[in-house]
Amino acid sequence: MSSKLLNYKDNQLHFGKTPVRLSDYVQNYRQPVIVYDLNVIRDRISWIQSWKRLGRLHYAMKANFHLDILKLMKQMNCGVDVVSVGEIKRAQEAGFGLQDIIFSGVGKSNEELQWVIEGDIYQINVESFSELKKIAKIAEKLNKKVSLGLRINPEIDAETHKSISTALKDSKFGLDFESGREAVKLISQNPLLQLRALSFHLGSQIMNVSVFEKALAVMKPYYLEAKALCPELDRFDLGGGIGIDYKDADSEVDRQRWQQLADLFDRELQGFEAHYLLEIGRFLVARSGVLLSRVEIIKETPLKTFLIVDVGMTHLMRPALYGAYHEILPLKLVEGKSQTYDVVGPICESTDVLAEGREFTPLDEEDFVAICDVGAYGSVMASRYNLRDEAKEVILNNL
Repeated sequence: MSSKLLNYKDNQLHFGKTPVRLSDYVQNYRQPVIVYDLNVIRDRISWIQSWKRLGRLHYAMKANFHLDILKLMKQMNCGVDVVSVGEIKRAQEAGFGLQDIIFSGVGKSNEELQWVIEGDIYQINVESFSELKKIAKIAEKLNKKVSLGLRINPEIDAETHKSISTALKDSKFGLDFESGREAVKLISQNPLLQLRALSFHLGSQIMNVSVFEKALAVMKPYYLEAKALCPELDRFDLGGGIGIDYKDADSEVDRQRWQQLADLFDRELQGFEAHYLLEIGRFLVARSGVLLSRVEIIKETPLKTFLIVDVGMTHLMRPALYGAYHEILPLKLVEGKSQTYDVVGPICESTDVLAEGREFTPLDEEDFVAICDVGAYGSVMASRYNLRDEAKEVILNNL
């Protein structure tokens, strides 16, 4: 069964679980518009939470920190995974407390660490031995116990883009095995430090879920080794990173990919007792957003034709940063011979390219297109370079 979120009806592009006509959202157009469907996110949270062994799902809010999305996560009993105090404060605006929060990230400052330790945060995921020593000093100064996770790199190739693979030996993220063992030993000797979790995160946009089997093969014995020194260890943080196919926006295929991972977890974790955590971002929110853009200029050259739109790398960084693919669809289909375009933005950089060699039915200046699957790592990565207007964000569903 196919479950597409974008479909044409009467030659007009519609979007969402309860389809809406996207051309309605470009009336009186002044700037690019991102339309979000919260029901898409609701479904995906429910898929993950149906895994019977799950302790708690923590939303990796770096993917999208729109307040209504965070409020939905809170409403559905998710925690959050954050990488800065700025994200913590945003989560608090949405109703989360520090006991709902896992604090990750490689460059936590003394001020950030002291603030969250004073507030009894649920878990700090430690990513270096130097960070652990900082935490120990702050805990001693405050005479407070601290709940810690150690992020260990399983040294497994996540089979994803090298810029978003995070668990290899040369990664800036996490601890290698030997550094992790030193950290466990230090924690075991300090009554103020409590090792509550072992964590791993293989990377982002993982399409082959079998890589988790390889990771668990090395992480399970490592967990038991750590628990022998730190008996308070009871959480196993399985990270996240499950991806979507940006070239095939079929929600049923996404659901099947998650089910493959859940089945793998059930098989590989059989008889292995722990409180299981997941930190998932992209998979929950990417499909929920579509970015509407106006064609400003159609420029023909001897070698190619450029479709210059008012959305650029300042609105959607991923294509320029990773060469990432996003489907682009006209809001209205018209009859005529298709033409091939390079779709580019207005920013004064040669890398401001959204897509190359795409075929569309005939388009004119001031027509509109939809850039798909921008709910993750879209607006959160925006900048004001060239002082272009930011995209307006519209929510389809009330909380």
